[in-house]
Amino acid sequence: MKKTAKIDPDGNSMLLRASAKRLFESLMEQTADRIYIKDKKSRFIAASQTMAEMHRFENRHDLEGLTDFDLFTKEHAQQAFDDEQEILRTEKAIINKIEKETWEDRDTTWVSSTKAPLYLSSGKLAGIIGISRDVTAEKLAQEKLADSEQRLREQNEIMRSDYQSAMEVQSVMIPGRVPHIKHVNIAHLWKPMTMVGGDIINFPRNPGNCLLFFVGDVCGHGVTAAFYTVLIKYLTAHSAEVYNDNPRDFLNSVNEGVTGRINRGFVTGLAGHFGPRQKDGSRKLVLSHAGHKQVLIYRKEADKVELINLPNGTVMGIPGTTASRATSFDLQIGDRFYAFTDGIVESSNPAGEEFGMKRIIQRFKELSTKPINETIHRLYEEVAQYTESPDQQDDITILGFELN
Repeated sequence: MKKTAKIDPDGNSMLLRASAKRLFESLMEQTADRIYIKDKKSRFIAASQTMAEMHRFENRHDLEGLTDFDLFTKEHAQQAFDDEQEILRTEKAIINKIEKETWEDRDTTWVSSTKAPLYLSSGKLAGIIGISRDVTAEKLAQEKLADSEQRLREQNEIMRSDYQSAMEVQSVMIPGRVPHIKHVNIAHLWKPMTMVGGDIINFPRNPGNCLLFFVGDVCGHGVTAAFYTVLIKYLTAHSAEVYNDNPRDFLNSVNEGVTGRINRGFVTGLAGHFGPRQKDGSRKLVLSHAGHKQVLIYRKEADKVELINLPNGTVMGIPGTTASRATSFDLQIGDRFYAFTDGIVESSNPAGEEFGMKRIIQRFKELSTKPINETIHRLYEEVAQYTESPDQQDDITILGFELN
């Protein structure tokens, strides 16, 4: 007897009663999934309309009796057949397997396929039932992402290699040749924040063969700043070829070469030279700066560290700027001179308090009995401990001289 729709007392819902066969037919006609049933020889017994249309059949019943070998290339058909025979042998389902579908007349597609054993009401194994969902867009997106990730890994490897090369170049270039001058101990420390940095120390050769030095700090960090240190190295070497014992002229010459070549940045610098040794062992130190105003002199006789504020001078790389006028100082045997970039002064602890110039002066005084090279390395280590961080906050460079 045919069942009719039943309306509930409130008239708000309808319960459809139909035969199991009709419900199955409705499912196969209306579902958006590719549903199919196959016998033990992997022949289609039933298939959804969506699956028929995917295979370019007008009616889902047109698939009945066909196999995957009639629909796909052998590559996919054989794999599907082998999977289905394994299911029949083991009676174990395959859940959400990503399958590659290859066709004779269209592009490759991908599906997420679930196949399970199908039993009769008697419990006898009759075949398999399967559901496939198209995941081609997702698969192509994954492949595109994988390609992008691979390219990114390759680019990162190139960058890492370039970084390593830049580090090796800088380690040779900075400070480069360190002169050996009788009765002058030279100490230097160069610690970039990353593998490479924007600080630079060098001792350019000059016609008078005096002890000429330069300390610079390129605005910024990393590879970009490191590239500019190569430019600074070249310009200081070039300017030193005509050095006239005036560090101001030297810095202004470097500034002329830098201006217009550093995008949205600038360079601070300090230059100076030591005069000949006098009979009493003293030497004259002549200094000029371009945005690097403060230096320290330790006077051994007074056992005191003096903070020297050099005359006003402006940074390099900006049109119209100029270095400070040259200023000279007399140093005696045992006296020390220190110059450093702002990375050491501005290093901060977790509370945001900078290490500061006062602490630097105190530590240089306390460490004055140590060899000058040990002094500057000890100071660096103490600053690193002060920050309580394994990561350096800025490039740090320290240069020291001691007369003996």
